[in-house]
Amino acid sequence: MDTRSEIRRHAQDNYELLAKHGYEFVSEANLTEEDIPRIAELYKLLYLEKYSYNNPQFSEHFIATAKASGALILYGLRKEGRIDAVMGYFCRNGVMTTPLFGYDTALPQSIGLYRMLSACLIGQARENGHLLHESAGAAQFKRNRGAVSDFEYSAVYERHLPWGRRWCWLLLERLLNRVGVPLMRRMKL
Repeated sequence: MDTRSEIRRHAQDNYELLAKHGYEFVSEANLTEEDIPRIAELYKLLYLEKYSYNNPQFSEHFIATAKASGALILYGLRKEGRIDAVMGYFCRNGVMTTPLFGYDTALPQSIGLYRMLSACLIGQARENGHLLHESAGAAQFKRNRGAVSDFEYSAVYERHLPWGRRWCWLLLERLLNRVGVPLMRRMKL
């Protein structure tokens, strides 16, 4: 397990990638309407094309509206005038979460866009005194940076359904609780 000094070193290493690769961490005030299509594209490249089209599909209109209304606070990594990575977060009751996260997956992984963006996200949470909820995925990467895992839950009310539609929810509950949870604990996910 990483010590606090190792965790700080990871964060510092990731911040240093910004200067090494010539990126600037830009605030929402420096993101323009012209950046909106690129922001939508970066999210799509990561969350839809790389992972799954079952993820939320944020349109340019949604991103522009969320930015204008303050529903999401946007930051990006810019190099030579082009945004190559973006994050959009919100805070509720002292907890910060990032539903919009993306980067140019065509660029070499060795640049470390995900690592840089994650370091900036952690920095924003720390700077604002928020607890950061990073959701699932990349478990070892997140543990290396000081994250603590916990289970997330979904609730489904099924008692009003006829038995023919209800049984699958009961089967899923048993499968997840008897197989999924023990497996996740054993694999430290």
